[in-house]
Amino acid sequence: MPSLPRRLFWLAFWVVGFAVGMTGLLLYFKYQSVFTGLQRDRILLVAREIDEIAERDLSLGQDFWSIDTLPEVIERRRTAESFLQAIDVAGPDGRIAYASDMSRMGSSLPPEWMPLVTTAAPLAAFSPSRDEAVVSSPIRNSFGQVAGYTVVRYGRALEHEAMARFSREIVFACGVSWAGFTALLFALLMAMRRQIEAVFRQAADAVDGKAAVPESLAQEIGRAEGQFAQAERFLAAAADGSPR
Repeated sequence: MPSLPRRLFWLAFWVVGFAVGMTGLLLYFKYQSVFTGLQRDRILLVAREIDEIAERDLSLGQDFWSIDTLPEVIERRRTAESFLQAIDVAGPDGRIAYASDMSRMGSSLPPEWMPLVTTAAPLAAFSPSRDEAVVSSPIRNSFGQVAGYTVVRYGRALEHEAMARFSREIVFACGVSWAGFTALLFALLMAMRRQIEAVFRQAADAVDGKAAVPESLAQEIGRAEGQFAQAERFLAAAADGSPR
């Protein structure tokens, strides 16, 4: 069978390729999930700091629209992180009361954001575009009612750079693994093929009388002969009409 080695090679090639490819995809999405989760948690710390300051002032009886400490805190947090694009503090209706960009004060959050921002969950995270992500958290008054929302927008450039770098590394690692494990599996298959062919050659030589029957093969042949003899006796008894 001159084509058998070629078939074994392609078998090893595709089996290893599928395994390595699936592993690479799982690693890629796992890395992306971990990276975005860490970045989101970092942004959430900024949002929660603003929430705590606003909630503390609300508990002291201040009006949501006249919290004097928020603009300074928002500006300080905005300049502390280079990838932050904007920080907005909006009322329950989405109208912005405080913002890192003063020109946005009095305007409203995008209408398509409101169902996501006003969700009952303690955190809302979404990406309105490929290059921008949003994290928001509610601000509650002393009665536990929602008084507003802190909305932090940040760029995804760091995420894209990290994923591009990781993609190059994982592609190289998968390529090396694919080649190496394909060669290893092919070598194992070829070794198994040689062992099987050697066993068949010994069996053929034994049948032709060219070589002694190996002990292990002789035992198997003896058991097979015993089973054939038993079957013949059973058939003979059945033909006589007195099976035993």
